[in-house]
Parts: sequence; structure tokens; C-alpha cells
Amino acid sequence: MRNLSIVFLICTFSIFALPNKARSQTYKSYIKFKTEGTDTRFMVRQESYYSIDTMNLKRIYNQSRSPMNKDIKFHSPIMLGVLINPKATFPHTSDVKSYTKDYTSYIIADSSDVKIIAAGINPDNYKDYKYHVVLNDSMEIMPWSSVSVSNLEKRYGAEKPFANLGTYNSPGNQILVEVINKNDYSIRDGIIFDWRVDFTPEVTQIVVSTDRNYFNLNFNELNRGYVTRFDSISGMPLDLSFPLDSINNFRFYFKNHETVPYRMFLKKETNSDTSSSEIDYWILGDYYDFASKHFQEPGKYELTIQAINANSLTERDQSLHFKFEVLPPPAKAKSYSLFQLFYFGGGIILLFGILFLVYFINNKRKRNKIKQQKQMIDLKLKSIQAQLNPHFMFNALSSIQNLMNKNEVDEANLFLGRFSKLTRQVLDAGDEEMISLEDELAILQEYLYMEQLRFNFDFQIKTDDMINKANTEVPAMLLHPFIENAVKHGVSALGKEGKIDLVITESNSNLVMQVIDNGKGFSEELISTRSMGIRLVKERINLLNQLNDQQFELKIESGSVGTKIVLTLKNWF
Repeated sequence: MRNLSIVFLICTFSIFALPNKARSQTYKSYIKFKTEGTDTRFMVRQESYYSIDTMNLKRIYNQSRSPMNKDIKFHSPIMLGVLINPKATFPHTSDVKSYTKDYTSYIIADSSDVKIIAAGINPDNYKDYKYHVVLNDSMEIMPWSSVSVSNLEKRYGAEKPFANLGTYNSPGNQILVEVINKNDYSIRDGIIFDWRVDFTPEVTQIVVSTDRNYFNLNFNELNRGYVTRFDSISGMPLDLSFPLDSINNFRFYFKNHETVPYRMFLKKETNSDTSSSEIDYWILGDYYDFASKHFQEPGKYELTIQAINANSLTERDQSLHFKFEVLPPPAKAKSYSLFQLFYFGGGIILLFGILFLVYFINNKRKRNKIKQQKQMIDLKLKSIQAQLNPHFMFNALSSIQNLMNKNEVDEANLFLGRFSKLTRQVLDAGDEEMISLEDELAILQEYLYMEQLRFNFDFQIKTDDMINKANTEVPAMLLHPFIENAVKHGVSALGKEGKIDLVITESNSNLVMQVIDNGKGFSEELISTRSMGIRLVKERINLLNQLNDQQFELKIESGSVGTKIVLTLKNWF
């Protein structure tokens, strides 16, 4: 299994095991291990790196004591060691977190091969371990494979065999080699090798914080005109300037750089200081806050962000430069004496007092005028309502008289009973301009029952279940003239074929009331001249619209057959 994996790595990803001769030429200096111990000078326990000559690997098993350190322990029982070309530039970068463990990472700048051994894996326990190889944290190029006998070798002065986990090389990429104990997941370790050559920091966005809000500096619509031009490659601003104390801090969001820590340098040119200094070191987070405490004077500044050790690995500059200028604050207001302040303050207060008095008087006049207009409209409404009630009574008594003249005594008595109940309901409503929709529909229903005795038509009253009829108010007797018109001019001549529908619905916060009949149609002008009730209700709607900002809308649709009245009370809910 191991041999097949190594062949796969050779063919596909330029990760390969070198022949023995090449190995001896390449690895002839040391094997590097990660350990931890107590520094006897300061009694501080800390991580360290221990190197063993390639001819004396047996010493690694006897390093429990040292003149400088005591209680030395390896990073894990697996005891991973790295062999590298001694002439290569080979700095350790940072530890990468893997749940509760830290994996070591290295930058390899000259495309050297690396070999990994596991000094803690031996013939007695090799069956307990497996390992895999991952490319660029995205592709498993060698799946989890058990450590086998073919992995064991006895070299470099070791007294017993140890595990050889392969030789790797992948220019421009990252390789993770991870080893775990099959029986105890807490026993695991890994090493990341980084053959990349470009470590220029990449900033994904710059967020500016002020006293009141925050915004993305790279959006011209939001950045208050502090910057208008940006570098097309790095995204850094080219003409950033802002007044002193207007910005609390800049937050730089970085593209993932878990193996490459950053450091920050600040260069400034102000009236009191011209200097360059390091302001932060070993930054591994996804973002960095550059606070205003670093730019508290007007002047020119340049923040340099660079990967630690990156510039030593290449001849070109791999730094990111954030340049800006802090402008002087706006000119301070001129100071005045106490007498001047009192004099000007008194004048301003007097002026505002006069303006307020003029405004108050004019506003009071407008309110009185509006109040008078409203009172006049209310009087007209009451007058129209007073005309509607007698009109309704007159029509009902005419119907009773008509039945009596036909000698239909029983029908007249029943009609009279209905009429008395209806009269009581109308009188109970009294002079109220508004009544509940429930009471309005009850009055209309009694009227339709009463007229049904005369003309034998059919009717239905439908109301949306969502409408609370008891808590919804409408103008009293608003629909009655239309119902009365539908009876007398619509279905009275149709008998059982006549049909009237009263439909109450809610639509987009509007109350919609429809009266529909299947009688003979009419022209609106004709019915307005012949029906006193409809003429009165139209005048009433016009007056209500004056009081309620055109909240009532009436539509009459009538053809050769059928009439539809739609009365909409806008924004009623």
C-alpha cells in the first residue's frame, strides 16, 4: 500500500522518495524534532526544537536531561522528525491549530526535498498507527494508510528500527503529513511544509470604525470621500486622507495565512516626529485592528505589513504598504467674552421667541379655521343622515300600505313586525355617525327580510372571516340606499329569479363593500335623479372625504343586466 501511494505521489504531484545515494548527499547534517522542557535559567516551561546529528539518532531516546533544560518531552509520543538539506533556508514559521493539537509548519524556500521519520513508531507498535498526505488543505493525495513493515528502517545510528513516512517535494504548494494512533485519537501529530515563494499579505477588505458607525473603505459610496483611488493589484488606497480624530481604527481582514505570521511596521512624518518602528509582531489572526493611538498627529503615515522571515527568503519585497495622511482638525470656533455670549445669546432667544409667537398665532388661526370647517361639514352630514332616516321610514310605510291595499293582511302583519324590529334597530343607532359593521349588517339583513316578504327574491350576505365585525366601525346607513335601490329598481320585478349579494371583504388594509343584483341595469345619471337615497349618500361620501382625506371611493357598474356597487374604505384597518 505504501509503495503504491509513493508511486502515485511521484507521478502526479512531484512528491517522491529519493534513492539512497541522493538521500545521503542531501541529508548529512541533522534531524529536527519539536520538544518542550523547562528552561533552568528562568524556570519557564516552553516549546523548543532539538536537532540530532544524522549519525547519532540513538541520542534522541536519551534526552531527558540537559545542562540547560530538564523534563524534556517530545511534542507527541509519535516523535516526528524532519530531515532537510542543511544548505536550505529553512525557518520555522508558526504552529497550526488542529482541535486540541498544534502542528508544526516550515517554509522551504529553495524547493528542497524533506523526509519525515517517526522515531516513536517501532516494530512493537507500528500496527497502531496510520497516516495520510493532504495538498493545499484541499486534496487528499494519499489516503489514510496503515504504517506497515515496509515503512520501518534502521538508519542514522538508531539502535532499533523507526518509521520512515516518506520524502516529499511540491514546489509552490503546501503539504500536510498527519499521523494518528488508531486506538487513541488524542495521540496524533502533523507537519506542514510550505514550498510557496510569494508571501505578500492579501487584504480582503478594510473596515473603518468611527464614533457613530463603520463602513468598508473600498466602497466609494460609503468612504466619505476619504479615498478615491485604489491599487488594482493589492487593493490598497492610493490617496487616503482624513481629518484628525475622525477615525477610531482600521480593521484589516486577511486571506488565510495560518502558517505565515505577520509583523507590522509604522513610518510617520509629523511636525514632532519622523520615525519608523515595529508596532506588532507574530499576527496569525484573520484580522488586525490598527488603532488611532498610532496616528494622533497630523502628518503622513505608512503602515507596512509583511510575513515574518518572508523577505529573507526572496530577493523581492513582499510587503504590503498602507499609506495615508492625517489632516489637521477643522478650525476651532473663535472664543467670545461672557458679556458677548450673553448679548448674542439674549438676542437669539428673543428672535426665536418672536418667531415662535408668530408661528403659534398663525397656527392657532389655521386650527380654528379647520375646526369651523369640520363643524360645518359635521352639520351637513347630520342633516343628510336626518334626511336618510325619514326617507327610509317613508319607503317602508309605503310598502306596508301597498300590502294593505292588496288585502294581503297576513303578509302586512308579518311585514309590520319586521318593520317594528328594524325601526327599533335604526332608532338604537340614534344620531351616531359611526356604528359597528355588525350592527349595520343586522339592519340591512332585517330590511332585506322585510322586502323579501313582498317580492320573494333571494339574497346573501357574505363577510370575510378575518374581519372582526363587532370592532370594525362604518358610517351608519351608508349602504342602505344601494340595497334599497337594488330591491326596488333591480329585482322587484323578477320574483324568485331575483338575487342580491352583499359581499364584505378586506384587501390590502382596505374595507371593500359590494352590492350586486341581477336586475335590469340603469344609467348612473338616471338613478341619481330618480333615487333620493343615492343622491344623499353621494353627498355624504363627498363630505366624508373632506374630513378623511379622500378615504371613500364609490364605483357603480351597470349594464343591460345586473348592477354592481363597490364602496371602498381605504386604509380602514
